[in-house]
Amino acid sequence: MRLAERAARLQKLRRRNYSTTLTTAKLDVTMNDGSIANLELDFSPGMSIVSGGNGAGKSTLLGAIWRCLSASDPEPGSRIPGSPKWLHGIQITGQHNSNEWVATFDAVTGTKSSSLLSTVTFIDPAAETEEILRQFRLDQASDVLEGVDPASFDRAQLESLSYVLRRSYSEFLVYEVTAFSSDDSALPFFEATSMGKQYSLLEMGRGELVAAYLLWRLREQPAGSVVLIEEPESHLAAFSQDNLVDAIVAMAVERDLCLIVSSHSPGFFQKLPPEHVMLVSSLPNPAIRTNLSASELASHLGVAPHTAAVVLVEDPVAAELLHAVLSSVDREALRHLDIRPVRSGESGVQRIIKDVNAGLDDSVELLGVLDGDQRQPGVTTLQGPIGFLIGNDPPEVLLRDLLTEWRSGKHSDWQPRLPGGEEALRMSLERLDGRDLHDWIQELAIDFGGLRAVVRAAVELALRIEPYQAQAQDLVAWIRRSGRLR
Repeated sequence: MRLAERAARLQKLRRRNYSTTLTTAKLDVTMNDGSIANLELDFSPGMSIVSGGNGAGKSTLLGAIWRCLSASDPEPGSRIPGSPKWLHGIQITGQHNSNEWVATFDAVTGTKSSSLLSTVTFIDPAAETEEILRQFRLDQASDVLEGVDPASFDRAQLESLSYVLRRSYSEFLVYEVTAFSSDDSALPFFEATSMGKQYSLLEMGRGELVAAYLLWRLREQPAGSVVLIEEPESHLAAFSQDNLVDAIVAMAVERDLCLIVSSHSPGFFQKLPPEHVMLVSSLPNPAIRTNLSASELASHLGVAPHTAAVVLVEDPVAAELLHAVLSSVDREALRHLDIRPVRSGESGVQRIIKDVNAGLDDSVELLGVLDGDQRQPGVTTLQGPIGFLIGNDPPEVLLRDLLTEWRSGKHSDWQPRLPGGEEALRMSLERLDGRDLHDWIQELAIDFGGLRAVVRAAVELALRIEPYQAQAQDLVAWIRRSGRLR
């Protein structure tokens, strides 16, 4: 699967004209106090991810969606999860071949109705492959395979499986065995040939078996189907989780499938646009959050976002100023930066950037951000590895001048978000009037619990002023561009 092809499919995921789409789900949920509240979520075309931590309710929500959409009830012993205890009822709307449909499910009584005409399938790759292994371990494979002609994965299937697992296959055979079923439904028995070695499903790693089984099942779904998949990344290495989503996106786009997937692995869904992922939680009250960034989701699930760039600044005050600007303008970018003050000021930043960037070819960029007084006159657009903080003065001067203007009556509608509010800040500024600049900022920080709180409040004031707004936007755009942030 070539990089350009993968990127094109991700773009097409939202733009494709699917036979079946899910539009909106409206949920009636029971809150902690016993009251009934309403939650609403919007599905994305092609694929929606239901994410959350352990016990959040993502699997049971997937089960409730299946019960709402499916024309049948789960068979005895089914692996389809039950509905969340907090769910009272759910209504889902969508389109099938441009016709509107509605499905409802009462989780209390179990009654439901649906005008959806599409096939609805639930796949739990980890659990279902465990059952397949159990069945074939109980019987001699040669006996149940007798008289069954195998089919081969075609070239596209082989390429997808090879890409997901980083293993080259020359052949991958599927025997569809019906001997275990009373209704002629088939269980697959796989035989693979890789690097001259031939082996069966009984000798495969669990991740290899899960990936092959899932791709086989998706390939078998009729166009226009709605497919719910339970944690497809189970048993897969991190690199395979990242690759698997490309293979699943390809299936959705090429085979006209509507997929709803549960996952608690950011490694699986991190490359999808934010609108394709929802975060479910159940305690203390049910909640569904959408349009969270990949790093927000990863942090919530316990995975630290990767560092895209180390940013060097002249001193700790400059570090806090940059942090405050990014926190206000682009929190997502801030999560991927490591801001470090240097000991030798402007000359140290310049020297380190010059020395280290020579021949630098790495996934982590090195950038320098100098104080605003180093900005050349007339420079409005930042380029190269060196940028500038907002303002045209050192950070301490900028902060003091802003707060002095406010104290003198300008920006009178600004309310400082500091302990004690406006009056506490006025008294502190009055007490510190005339102090040495560096003593002024340090003592002001002591009054309000730290340098970060003071700088953040002053930056909120600065970003109400147009020239500083423009400089902040230019600074953030330059950091994203130069730091190669996605």
